[in-house]
Amino acid sequence: MTDWDGLVRENGPAVFGTAWRILGHAADTEDVVQEVFLEAYRLRAGLTVRCWPALLRRLAACRALDRLRQRRTVLSLNGIHVAGNGDDPEATAIGKELAERLRQAVAELPEREAEVFCLRYFEDLPNQRIAELLNMQPGAVGVALHKARAKLELLLNDKPSIV
Repeated sequence: MTDWDGLVRENGPAVFGTAWRILGHAADTEDVVQEVFLEAYRLRAGLTVRCWPALLRRLAACRALDRLRQRRTVLSLNGIHVAGNGDDPEATAIGKELAERLRQAVAELPEREAEVFCLRYFEDLPNQRIAELLNMQPGAVGVALHKARAKLELLLNDKPSIV
């Protein structure tokens, strides 16, 4: 029997962080966290989980990527950043634009390449750990990362920049 309160308390911040780094939007991230724990609760009866943190992190990355792909290109006023005294408004705007362009480009990648890219660069996991999480060979992780970076470079260079 799994202690669900303890599981959520211990792994909730990591699940939230994974989804946040992929989505960059609080409401979507909160929805993904709920989906992840609901899915984990449903899965618990049908399978034996050796490492709950790994499963939850993988589910968070997958659900966040799904949400990212479903996102419409709509500008939300809730995400406006008000620059403080020490902030450079131009740098903030450029950073936000680049982050959004990267999110949109990652959403266009094939699912496996997007998962590998997000776990490597958003979660800072080593290739060996990614291979374990996604049940693939370490060499295949390297190939997927290479393909993802090449496709992202094409996608990001083809899109016009506002700046």
